[in-house]
Amino acid sequence: MMDQHKTVGAEAQEGSVRYDRVPNAYILSGAWPTADLTADAPVGAHYAQEIARSLRSVMDARSLSQQDVANLAGLGQKTISRVLLGDVYCDIATLARLEQALRSQLYPSDWWQQLDSDSSGA
Repeated sequence: MMDQHKTVGAEAQEGSVRYDRVPNAYILSGAWPTADLTADAPVGAHYAQEIARSLRSVMDARSLSQQDVANLAGLGQKTISRVLLGDVYCDIATLARLEQALRSQLYPSDWWQQLDSDSSGA
């Protein structure tokens, strides 16, 4: 069992959730974060996309650069870039720091309802 875990773990990409690929690996067409995602994209990729969209929207509305956001949240600029590009799944501590610093909700708390609705054909 240990050897199997090592094999699977070795195939996982940095920044992934369990063994999902990074969020932007599920792009079907378009550019992150507005791209259409593949049918097999895990729910986490959809959440990562919505977080990136929300973050970009707040940044644009307030004319904030990635460095501005990083400074406000006490994070590195590279972290902000990776979240915006879909290179990582935003962890809960980073998300909390971003929401507190920006005084904005970035996490799509009811997004699962939209995803359920989309998959049911409704």
